[in-house]
Amino acid sequence: MIDVRNMIFLILLDIKRVFRDIKYVFFIIALPILFYIVYTAIFPNNANVNGVPWSEYCLISMISFGIMGNAINLLGTKVADERSKKWYTYIRVSPVNYFYYGLSHIFSYLTISLFFTFLMFVLAFFYKDINLGLVLSLKIGLVLNLASVVFLMLALLIGRLGSLSQPIGTILYLMLSFLGGLWMPVAAMPKFLSHLAVLLPSYNYAKLGWCLLAHKRLAFNSVGNLLAYFVIFTLLYVYLQKREQMN
Repeated sequence: MIDVRNMIFLILLDIKRVFRDIKYVFFIIALPILFYIVYTAIFPNNANVNGVPWSEYCLISMISFGIMGNAINLLGTKVADERSKKWYTYIRVSPVNYFYYGLSHIFSYLTISLFFTFLMFVLAFFYKDINLGLVLSLKIGLVLNLASVVFLMLALLIGRLGSLSQPIGTILYLMLSFLGGLWMPVAAMPKFLSHLAVLLPSYNYAKLGWCLLAHKRLAFNSVGNLLAYFVIFTLLYVYLQKREQMN
């Protein structure tokens, strides 16, 4: 049986540790908010993408941008740091339950991502008078947070890079965001970039939210794309783990 009290303690401890890092908070929470304010200010109010108002379309893009960054940068950097300090070896022989400790990372990540999602919806409501309704907002928030497991697996791979994990994770995060159409609609990209975008997990991840926003079913090809990336990242991670144990 899970010791709920112990789990909550570890989760709160992890969240406090994250929010002590001002640079991280700015990069993951403040930057998408800033981008949303700027992007919605420079385009006219009647602008739209595939029939969806730009202010709403951009909202989903920036929520995806923030959640994805939280997954890649928070977990990837944390895993790399703890691996370099042999922290996992210490945890195994300490009174702290190893399973609870790992689970606390996931729950603290989800807590921060859900808080960020809520913050973006509140910002859109007060800044752009956007009210998607409780049901639709919950659908979008839950789908995007659950689907971000793809980027959690990518973060675990990045975490194996040691001291290089933070710069490589940041570069990869920004490239996926730009090339995946989170900073500008894919329709506005040059043709060769738009062809590349539809293959990336970042585009297909955000597309889940865009589909819900347009009151459409989740795109089957996007779900398949994300599942394929998840399987690839998972298999690669398991392979590297086994090879490390053999050595």
